[in-house]
Amino acid sequence: MTSLLCLGAVLSAARADAPPPAWSRAPDLPLAVQEIYPAVHRGRIYVAGGVSSELPAAQGHVSAAVQVFDPQRERWSAGPDLPEPRHHAQLLSLGESLYLFGGFVRCAGGDWCASDRVLRLDEAAGRWSEAGRLPRPLTESSAFAVGPLVHLVGGRSPRGAANAQWGDHEDRADHLVFDTRSGRTTWLPDLPERKSSTAAATLPDGRIYLAGGRAARGANVDSLHAFDPRAAGWQALPAMPRPQAAHASVALGAQLCSFGGEYADDKGGGVLDLVQCYDSAARVWRAPTRMPEARHGLGAVVLGPWVYVIGGAARPGLAATSARVDRLRY
Repeated sequence: MTSLLCLGAVLSAARADAPPPAWSRAPDLPLAVQEIYPAVHRGRIYVAGGVSSELPAAQGHVSAAVQVFDPQRERWSAGPDLPEPRHHAQLLSLGESLYLFGGFVRCAGGDWCASDRVLRLDEAAGRWSEAGRLPRPLTESSAFAVGPLVHLVGGRSPRGAANAQWGDHEDRADHLVFDTRSGRTTWLPDLPERKSSTAAATLPDGRIYLAGGRAARGANVDSLHAFDPRAAGWQALPAMPRPQAAHASVALGAQLCSFGGEYADDKGGGVLDLVQCYDSAARVWRAPTRMPEARHGLGAVVLGPWVYVIGGAARPGLAATSARVDRLRY
């Protein structure tokens, strides 16, 4: 295996001439998917559902497949399918349980029906079962766990009774907390702004950092906020140098690193290869490297000594879905 520079060392270096970290390839996804929120569960990477340009229009280009990567064997395998195809659903591991929250499913009226279902994987039985319901359908949110509590922030929900097309939904500033023990949901103070397609990660200071996203009219936002569970409030922090939305974030030590994304403009928009990292101790942003391939709607996780950047799409919208998996040593 090619020797890689340590990403963590590069991130902590203040010198402008520090060499960028090197990327390597991991095995491709068996099925290319985008609009995914993967999770590490019991030492393996899980990718659930997603949109794929490889799938037929007759099924809305949406997948119910669960793809599982074993880092020891360096290969992907199939996990238990979701009960129905869905995308933009949050996947989180809490101890011995893997949960999936909301997302878009197909319905009689269209392909963009927001779901309020919470699913849990029963690994012994090899199937997903319902673990509860959210107070409203929710998609394109960010999620993080604090003990047995799952926080869901921002995202999109139906603005009224209609719930079948993407335009039926609006960006939200809601902050929901789902208790995995009781299946009940409570509310915390809203985000300072309405937005979706954000990305979040928990850092060692115990705070959750929420970066970027997309505002109601489709423009990317550069805001960064931190949530302290002890104070139950949000704090504004230095903005991103360049706005990112439909990106993915991970925690690397005391830093939040955001990968890729999509932007809209009067020329049809584009896809980003940006990597931007916020140092919570120094309160500054850095750009230590760029992705080998620009992608949006991708996922990112940390497993072992690697950051895995998974799937997504190489062009704006639902086309050019990628099976590519890149990784960085940290």
